[in-house]
Formats: sequence, C-alpha cells, structure tokens
Amino acid sequence: MQTLIVVGDFLYACFDTGVVTCFNARTGSISYSERLGTGGQGFTASSVSDGRHIFFTSETGNVYVVPATSKFAIAATNKLNESCMATPALSNGTLYFRTREQLIAIGN
Repeated sequence: MQTLIVVGDFLYACFDTGVVTCFNARTGSISYSERLGTGGQGFTASSVSDGRHIFFTSETGNVYVVPATSKFAIAATNKLNESCMATPALSNGTLYFRTREQLIAIGN
C-alpha cells in the first residue's frame, strides 16, 4: 500500500509487515532488507523524509526514524500513543501526524 520513496541515491520500500528494503536507485541492487520493531504491527502509511532521515509510521502509532543511508539503523522510535494510518506531512521543518483522535505537530 505504501508509496516508495527516493532519498539521494537510494529507493526505500516498506512492506505492510514492517520490512524495509533499501535499493540503489541506479542499479537496483539491495543494500539491506530489515524489519522495523519486533513484528506484529502493520504499516499502512507511506514514509516521508526530511532528506536526512526517513519516518516510518506503524498502525499502532510507533514512528521509526531511519537514517537515509545504505546501512540500516534505527535512530529513534517515537510513540504517538494511538493508532495512525495516515501518511505524515512535512512543512517548514514541522512533521504532522493525523492519528485516530488528534493532529500532532512535531518541530521547531
């Protein structure tokens, strides 16, 4: 369901099960394919990026922050404390999440 995202030289895809795959956008070779979290949570929302990190939001409201590089790491995991199925939005350095009951803005 999610839309793929290109950041720099890499294309990122997140499957419904939370497996993130990073491809070299020029060659198609896979740099990594790793699971976000421990499993058991779905991913419906498309990811967004600020150019340095990619934000993957699970249906249970966990936001995984992954550096936009060819090596897998989780820089942070943040909890929204309620379900989230909508794709976040970025505007002027602020990240917006629409959860079941709230609109949450994170930024300066």
